[in-house]
Amino acid sequence: MEGKINIPSLFRLSEEEIMKEHEIVALQGLFSGIFSAMTGIAAIINRNNQIIYANNEYLATSGLESMEPVLGKRPGEALSCGHANSGHDGCGTSSHCQFCDVFNTIAECQKSNNKTVNEASFSAYSDGQLKSWDLRVICTPIAIDGHDFYVISLQDISDEKRLASLERLFFHDILNTASGLSGLLTVLKDESDPSETRQLINYSEEASRTIIDEISLYRQLRAAEKGDLPVEISSFNTFDFLRSVAARNTYHSGEFTNSVIVDENAASIEIESDVNLLQRVLTNLLKNAVEASKGGDPVSTGVEDTGTMVRFWVRNNGIIREDIQQQIFQRSFSTKGLTRGLGTYSVKLLTENYLKGKVSFVSNEPEGTVFSVELYKTFPL
Repeated sequence: MEGKINIPSLFRLSEEEIMKEHEIVALQGLFSGIFSAMTGIAAIINRNNQIIYANNEYLATSGLESMEPVLGKRPGEALSCGHANSGHDGCGTSSHCQFCDVFNTIAECQKSNNKTVNEASFSAYSDGQLKSWDLRVICTPIAIDGHDFYVISLQDISDEKRLASLERLFFHDILNTASGLSGLLTVLKDESDPSETRQLINYSEEASRTIIDEISLYRQLRAAEKGDLPVEISSFNTFDFLRSVAARNTYHSGEFTNSVIVDENAASIEIESDVNLLQRVLTNLLKNAVEASKGGDPVSTGVEDTGTMVRFWVRNNGIIREDIQQQIFQRSFSTKGLTRGLGTYSVKLLTENYLKGKVSFVSNEPEGTVFSVELYKTFPL
């Protein structure tokens, strides 16, 4: 109906009511046949965001062979969204959902009764592994036999986003660093003062390491997302490791020097893990903490013995806004501009999928922002 406004409801229809709505679509023989054969993930939902019909690719993505188990579920529940069970009534009812662009696209479509298109980052768990997608979400209202339904289509644009990220990495970040390195070498050729020469060489080495590190990070992430990243387990001392990582992560920016302080009570114990991947995780957290620090405020880090596990932590004095907190581990979300957003995402991906640990954070007054990485002392096989 023209001008009708549909507001997402928090209640669910009964199983019997869902089956009746499912049959309304199923009886549209040509339509349901074409819909089932659609490429890309697609489903038909009712005004309560419950699925009443899904295409074959939606079922395959959900690991299902038939449609019955998905009927009545909401989109995030059917796709095993990491926040689907956080709210009091599933998908759409948690504090995270208000910032979910899949949910918000549906809500916008239901409110306006017009086709709505947005992009979204989506994370889910499959067989205990974190999976993330960048999606184009299309929600379109349709009427069948006098009933208002909505077709939701999820198109995977992860490759498109990866290309944009790669372009950002090489054409902006690395190009800027390479240009700086070129300038340093030009000055170095004409420098005669030994102390100045040594300083220029140090800056050049730092710029070279940054370039290599950025390329290595991207290659590592691509391998990690494909499940091809090797894990090499060794035994090492937590305190020695943390002190080494902190020493490599003191940054100079203008008039400020951001120092990384190792907590004096940091635990010194032997654990088993992949030292290189853990170094990557903590380095990303330290870089983020330094960037968030104001006026050169120090960043602190430590490690605690919690029994069967150890907890590495990184702290800075800044506070993360609530809306950012709810999206911080999404693949393409960033406060640093378009196509960034790999830092905290890579931390979660590497920690949970490869180091078999858990990453979390708190951000409030007066504690500041503290990211934690919990790992087993003995690497689980």
